[in-house]
This record gives sequence, C-alpha cells and structure tokens, in this order.
Amino acid sequence: MTAEWLTLRADMWEKCDQLITQDAVLELLISIADTPAPSGASSITRGEQVELWWSKQASASSGAQLTLDAHRSGCDLLSLGAGGIRMLAHLDEVSYLLDGPAGSPGLWWVAPYCYHLAEKPAPARAIRFASDGSWTTVATGEVTMLGTRHVFSTLETTELGPADRIVLASEVSVDLKTNRVTGSLDNAAGVASALLAASVLSALGVPFSLGLTDEEEGPSGASSQTISRGAARLLRHLEDAPLAIAIDIHGVPTEDLTMVQDHVKPWGASLAEFSSHGRGSVAPPHLFAGVKDLLCSLKDHGVNVKLNVGGYVPRSDDVTAMTHSNRVIILGYPGVNRHFDRGLPATNLEDLQHLSRALVVLGVAVHSKQLAVDW
Repeated sequence: MTAEWLTLRADMWEKCDQLITQDAVLELLISIADTPAPSGASSITRGEQVELWWSKQASASSGAQLTLDAHRSGCDLLSLGAGGIRMLAHLDEVSYLLDGPAGSPGLWWVAPYCYHLAEKPAPARAIRFASDGSWTTVATGEVTMLGTRHVFSTLETTELGPADRIVLASEVSVDLKTNRVTGSLDNAAGVASALLAASVLSALGVPFSLGLTDEEEGPSGASSQTISRGAARLLRHLEDAPLAIAIDIHGVPTEDLTMVQDHVKPWGASLAEFSSHGRGSVAPPHLFAGVKDLLCSLKDHGVNVKLNVGGYVPRSDDVTAMTHSNRVIILGYPGVNRHFDRGLPATNLEDLQHLSRALVVLGVAVHSKQLAVDW
C-alpha cells in the first residue's frame, strides 16, 4: 500500500471539506446529545433526530437506507450497498431504572442499567414513556448515593413510577475559542462523527453500514457480554463485513493529559489496539499494523490520528463485533468523564472532525482494496 492513492482521491477530500465542518459537527451533536436516550428507547428518541437530520442531507438521495429499530433490535441501521466497512456507534446513554421511593419526598431509589462511574452528584432527568412511543421529560434533579445505594433526588412534589427512566444529562455547551465542548457526549459525539462520515461515503457511492446501537444496556460485570446487547441483537441479522469499527470515547495517555488541558487543546482521533486492558476486543496484529500505517500517516491531508498507548480505552461494541469476526478496529475520540465520573463529559470538536475524516479514509481504503483485511 502506498500513499499515492490518497493524493489521487481529490473527490474524497473535497467532500470531507464540504460536509465535515465544525458547524456541521456541532449542530448534529447538539440535536443528538440534548435528546435523552435511555437504553431500550434510543431508537424512538434519538433515532428520530437522526432520521430528521438524514432526510435533510443531499447524500440521502444516494440510495443509502436508514431503518429505525432495524430487525426489531432497538438499534438503527444506515447502510449503502454491500461489502463496505461496518461502523458501530452506540446511540444510547447511561440510564437508571426506578426502584421505588427512598423514604423521603423527592428521593427515589434507582438501579444502574449501566456502569455507574459518577463519584459525586450528577445532573439527571426523568423521562416518561407512553404506550404509543411518545415520551416527555417529567423531572430534573441529580443522581447521587444514599448510603450504599443510588438515588435520584428531585422536587418533593414529583411522582414517578414504572416506565419512567432516569438519564444523566447536561445540555451541550461549547467554547468557540477553543472548540472544547461539554454535555451528554458518550456516545452522541461518536454518533455525530460516524453520521458525517456516512454522508461523505454516501456522496462518493462507497458502500458502508452504520449501526446505531444500545451499548450501555446492562449491569456492570467482569464479562464483556454484560453490555453491548443491542449490537448482539442487530449483528446476528447482518451479513459479515470486511472490517468493523467500534466508535466511542477514549481516555488519553497520562503523559498527554497536560498537553490537552482538559480538552481545551485537540489531541486527534484515537486508534487503539485493544480495549479495557485486553479484557475487550484485541485487533489481529497484522490488521492493526495496516490500519496504523494508513491512519497515522494522514497529517499532510489534515487528518490527525494518534495511537492510544496507555490511555484507558473502555469496552464498547467491539466486544460484540469480535464474536462475529476478528476484523475489528477500535477508533474513537479523546474525552474525559464519559459517565460524569468527576464532572461533565468533555471533548474537542476538532477531534470529532479528525475521527469523521479517518472513518471516511477507512471506508474508501477497504472499498478500493488499499487496505488488506484478508490474507
């Protein structure tokens, strides 16, 4: 593989410049992140936002099909043709199940339907669902600890019940001088990057599929299969793809924390060989070598992808993809406080652009056989 083909694909770079702009990233991110998406309901909440956005894209006329609740999996699927890369980006966010009143007005026991990582009270909202699929926000407050149990604290007059879900929530806010953005980013930011990449691939006529999944769904546990249940329901209905790419938020290596200044400074898209210190997926070494050589040589084209060695890369939909094929790559965006660990989730818009462009390059490279995925 040489870098010559990258220079010859002027059409690819032109479409990236046209469609993957900071304004486009921010607009799409806000529409997704500010919409609640508890596991099990992401398709009827955020999925509708995706459908609205896609209907307005010129790429929508390319023949790509968006299916909400594809195969009754609770996941959404955007695809064009066959034989292209498969992107997986979870659409849901961490959520909590109502577990009864906590003994005082305005306090409600909740059970994490996710990996709870918040070390202090985190902003949250209660979402009420109706049998017709409609929903509304009925309360705001915070999730915190009361003794050894999790509790949702809200107004004393609030009454909650079954079919109400609690999600951690903070509206998107951006510093336009630095492009640092905060909000409910995990994994709305990855979804926005993947959707913009899909719009470019559609415009180029390059086949792909993008699964927008329920990944947070499930309790914490040592086994990788306690999460990523949505992708498991979806992938069993789909034909194998030459390369699967799991897209999610990554922690930067410790030595780079000072450099990124809490993501006031961009770092680049994050390419990892394995997740969760090897407890999740592990890329085959020969596959990873090719992807590394391709993506980490794109700076001359304005795309910054860095090897994430030493930063914590959490398990995501890679743990399900690896049970279908070992052609799995982990490519994400650097961020902090993914589950409101010690404050608001944060990343940098420039890094989301780098991620989106890198996904386009992977899609074109696999389609044009510039990246080996079989030996």
